[in-house]
Amino acid sequence: MTHADELKSSGLKATLPRIKILEVFQRTAQRHMTAEDVFKALLHENADIGLATVYRVLMQFERAGLLAPSHFESGKSIFELNEGQ
Repeated sequence: MTHADELKSSGLKATLPRIKILEVFQRTAQRHMTAEDVFKALLHENADIGLATVYRVLMQFERAGLLAPSHFESGKSIFELNEGQ
């Protein structure tokens, strides 16, 4: 299944930011990532995706069931691929 198909099957349109962020989660060795971790990975790839877009896409992925979040008292959240998806 392609990244675009995966997004569409979750009810999301396959936009470039969504595809890039999904790729980051699928290829990284780091299991849990914050929005800042994702943003830094995208910067390393020279992807022109802003931090606000990363936060927005992570929330969309969470609502669609693609990501499983963990929220901490400090206000930090980490995300990982929802393997049950």
